[in-house]
Amino acid sequence: MPTSATGTIDPAAPSYATPVAVSYWQVVRRLGKLYWQLKKQEDYFKQHLQNLLPAAARQHQASFTPQQIKRFVKYWQLAHNVVCDNLSQLTGRALTPEEERRIGLLSVFAPLFDDLLDNDILQQHEILQLIEAPDQYVPQQAADEIVLAIYRELLQEVPNRALFTQHLQTVTRWQHESQKQRDRFIQEEELYQITYNKSYYGILLFCAALNHYPSPALETMLYPIAGLMQLTNDAFDVWKDIHKDVYTLPNLHRNFGQLQHQFMAEISSINRQLDHLPYPAAAKANFSITIHALHAMGWMSLQQLRTVTAGITSIDGLKSLTRAQLVCDLDSLPQKFRWFKLVHYFANFHSSLAAKPFQGQPTEQTPQ
Repeated sequence: MPTSATGTIDPAAPSYATPVAVSYWQVVRRLGKLYWQLKKQEDYFKQHLQNLLPAAARQHQASFTPQQIKRFVKYWQLAHNVVCDNLSQLTGRALTPEEERRIGLLSVFAPLFDDLLDNDILQQHEILQLIEAPDQYVPQQAADEIVLAIYRELLQEVPNRALFTQHLQTVTRWQHESQKQRDRFIQEEELYQITYNKSYYGILLFCAALNHYPSPALETMLYPIAGLMQLTNDAFDVWKDIHKDVYTLPNLHRNFGQLQHQFMAEISSINRQLDHLPYPAAAKANFSITIHALHAMGWMSLQQLRTVTAGITSIDGLKSLTRAQLVCDLDSLPQKFRWFKLVHYFANFHSSLAAKPFQGQPTEQTPQ
């Protein structure tokens, strides 16, 4: 049954809850389109970066390292293809040139903004000053000058300045909480909270750049999507994170059976929520294939980690493994075929599995 304006099931509304059956042909067509989009987008973003930046940030463009530019591109591809364009297509819209520009600006802003705290460039109270009073904030160095310039530009362009600012403040809160991931004794419950919430509010920040903010029902569905996106990222980054002393659910607790159960429970929850939405079956199928393409990668990475870390009882033991052992390689033909089959399976998966309950579900109210 469809959700009501409050995001709950509305028994009085017309039913759209018939599960969407996704065919192999639909998976081939959607993944093929995404593949060619990603190939074209790599060069496109690099070529248009200069025109995208406001003048105050453009003067520092030469200081961007190849690693930073690669990060911008990855943020943009993920935000554009998996979140913003995917949501727009689901709801029967196409992104406008203005929305495309905001997504591009935010894809540069977001990683640079994260670095302000992660790299100890600014303290949390200084970051909050930048957010809350950008016209009064005085940059201390090039890093925050670039962030400030892009932020001011975004505030001029986003459709709802209050909503955008609120989400950025919440992103800052969870970014600060994520500093606890440098503590080897962080509890599993707290890691779940941080993992889900820092990803969720990052996604909502990009949604705030759209002309049409997601409905309450879509907002609710984005929570498990965001959690699995971050878990996928953490699974692929185990080798990098352990050598930077960053602790995540896959590398610290290594409860891979629970994590794989979490994936399947959340995938089923996403599919059930998607079934309830009043959109065409073809649009729901494309949305499902796109998000589960990422989730299938995470699942495969967890399966590899579960195999290679059998018998490993400590972080030091994990550090003794090679990068090739810990990073899931998806380039071989057998791996690609396995991934393709998993995407199809996930897009059609429905069960009564329950995800792990944990505290810290989103409670902030979206301003209207």
